[in-house]
Amino acid sequence: MKVSSHFAPASFLLLFVTGAVAAGIWFRSVETPPWRQDQPRPSQAGNAGESSLGEPASDEFIPFTFITYNVKNWLVSKQTPVKSAEAKEAVIKLLAGGSPDVIGLCEIGSMADVAEIQAMLKAEGTDLPFTYHTGGADAVRHLAILSRFPITEVFNPDLEIPGTAHSMQRGILDATLSVGGRKIRFLGLHLKSKRIVPEFDESLLRVQEAGHVRNHIDRIIAKDPDAMLVVYGDFNDTTRSLSSRSIYGTYRTPGYMNPIHLKDSRGETWTYRYEREDSYSRIDFVTVSSALKRHVKKEKSRIIDEDSWKEASDHRPVLIRFE
Repeated sequence: MKVSSHFAPASFLLLFVTGAVAAGIWFRSVETPPWRQDQPRPSQAGNAGESSLGEPASDEFIPFTFITYNVKNWLVSKQTPVKSAEAKEAVIKLLAGGSPDVIGLCEIGSMADVAEIQAMLKAEGTDLPFTYHTGGADAVRHLAILSRFPITEVFNPDLEIPGTAHSMQRGILDATLSVGGRKIRFLGLHLKSKRIVPEFDESLLRVQEAGHVRNHIDRIIAKDPDAMLVVYGDFNDTTRSLSSRSIYGTYRTPGYMNPIHLKDSRGETWTYRYEREDSYSRIDFVTVSSALKRHVKKEKSRIIDEDSWKEASDHRPVLIRFE
């Protein structure tokens, strides 16, 4: 974690987990280390910097724009080609064009990579001085958030998934921002991909990760039923999948996370293109708690579909306007 103020057996198992979920029981390319409970966490460094922890919340809700984006291997890895300068420029063009106040990134490398994006955005007129960077068992790909607002608190959820021999691959980013003195909490995710590996069933593991995330959400809501919570990122599965629905929770309950369904300028809803199969799907999501749902302005929110997305990433950014 880094904070900166410039901040035949597999089928049986899958059937078992599906049945357990129905009964209300939740389980507590790529350069990924073996899935082990003793996998080390990312290093910790930095400080929270100046913040407005003691600032009283304004009666007026301060409007802001949030973008979540999988930037596709903005990192250094021996297993992937270097992200070109042209691809990086395309990423920055898409992000800056949305005039964001907060950005949640997936598939970012080190804190140096976060700083590079931060500097390039600033050069385009988008100054996001507060950042937080964290990860999980994957030593290469991480999560980060960049913000115009102070990051007043971060939390490190347990990476180990109870009842399994696995840990969260990319971790759970948990950061609270002070937006006009009002606390808004962001949980960033990048769940297990659909890439088949010999060690385990990827779909089962994704369900287990999602259940672990859901347990964390439940604890937050139990402590503060009126929490303004955003759970976002690359869920690596579609909206009606078991893993995605696990994160949403039970409909019409206090802890339900409302998925914000959006379209692009042509009325299309996909966020990810798998070039090898020429398939398109929506796997990038923003969900919000009941306390925050009424502040979502869908008419000002969208899937960003400028032509440069093709050079930038295999994903498209999702933009949400809160007012």
